[in-house]
Parts: sequence; structure tokens; C-alpha cells
Amino acid sequence: MANGAVEQGRRGLRLHPPTPSPAALRRLDGLRERHPELRRLVRFAVVGATGTGLNALFYLAMRTWLPPVPANIVALLVSTALTTEMNRRFTFDGVVAPRWRASVQDVCTVVFYAFYSSGVLLLLDWIDPAAAAWEEAAAVAAASVLGGLLRFLAMRYWVFVPLRR
Repeated sequence: MANGAVEQGRRGLRLHPPTPSPAALRRLDGLRERHPELRRLVRFAVVGATGTGLNALFYLAMRTWLPPVPANIVALLVSTALTTEMNRRFTFDGVVAPRWRASVQDVCTVVFYAFYSSGVLLLLDWIDPAAAAWEEAAAVAAASVLGGLLRFLAMRYWVFVPLRR
């Protein structure tokens, strides 16, 4: 089968992704070695985008029963717990942080995002009192990019720091 092709088999469509050339793999390995933080930042962005999407879905679900700010708090609690564990395993290669430090970071993250995103929601309500729930979720998602960068720095240099022996 050709490199990078799609074929129809008995079980349905099968994708044969293109195989990078050996030279491209060497360049990628060199980039990983020279810039390990870039790799972490990309992984963090993937987890952050996933967490932001989950947060928006949880928010929209909670918004059917709760006003904007309480719905936001509930969504934050769930999405922060999930993304912290995803970051520990995926972004920071399973580094085990002292439980107290991870718990403090979780609490600080929820408190920061609760005030920050609630402020965004209150500002949106002031600007457009008739904003739809999806517009509220989009405003919180857009504002979370800056908060995500601050969270990356906190997790990288405070929470998931490899223990020195």
C-alpha cells in the first residue's frame, strides 16, 4: 500500500499515514533535544484545548439549571481535576508531585479561574445582558488562554518539578 494512502478493506476504511523520512526524524529528534520545553508547551496546549472544550461542555450543561457564575464554578472544578491529571501524565511525563503541592495548585487554579472567568462573565453581562449561554462559554474559553499560560508556568516550575536526589 502506498505511503499516506487510504484503502477500503473488509473492516472499512484504513488510513496509512505517511512515514517521515529518516532525515526528518533526525531533525525532529534534534529539535526535541534542543528545546524540551517546547515539547511540553505543545503538549500542555493540547491538554489545555481539551480542557477548555470540556469546560465549555460542562458549563453549557450546568447552565441549563444554574445561573452563569455557579455553572462556571462547577465546570471549573470538574475540568481542573481532569486536566491536572492529564497534564501530570501527558505533559510532564508522569512526574509525581508531592500530594500537598498538587492539591494546593489545584485549589489555587480553581480560585484563580473562578475569579478570573466569573469576572469575564460579569463583564460580558454588563456589555451584553442578553448574551446566550454559548456566547458566555466562548468568552470564558477565549479568556482561558492567558490563564493557561500562567498555569503552565506554575505547573512546570512549582508542581511537577522532578525531585532531586
